[in-house]
Amino acid sequence: MKRKVRNYLINRRMQLRLTFKFIVLTVTFCLVIGVLVYHTIWPVVSGFVPLALINQLKGLIFYRLFYFSIPLITVIMACCIVFTHKIAGPIYNMENKLEQLLAGEDPASIYLRKGDELQELADKLNSVMAKFKSMRENNQQDAAPAKWFKQKQEATE
Repeated sequence: MKRKVRNYLINRRMQLRLTFKFIVLTVTFCLVIGVLVYHTIWPVVSGFVPLALINQLKGLIFYRLFYFSIPLITVIMACCIVFTHKIAGPIYNMENKLEQLLAGEDPASIYLRKGDELQELADKLNSVMAKFKSMRENNQQDAAPAKWFKQKQEATE
């Protein structure tokens, strides 16, 4: 299981940062909704319910909210990691191909898995890499006669 989680954390820093931000946003949203519901409903409920029962209700509500939020946050975290994996994987692939291209290698085209995001960007990068490769080949072809001519001149001197 640990290996599979590592496979999903391709760019650990980015994925965990986005997951944390999403969890904070979700918890904040839930707290705001909870406070609004509390201030809307509680004055009505407190008029009909005895004080002893109100204290029991507060404890019960807090207990349930706290213990149900832990699995919910875990599920949200897992979903965020899966979603960010569909972005981090393609970015990792694209970065590697561009590094190979810049190093003078001839990288294969970028192919993304079904369901991955950034398909359009991968297509555009494939076009750029193809143009870059053809330009490099043209420069090498143009440089070959010049190199041969230079060697011929040096040999005659």
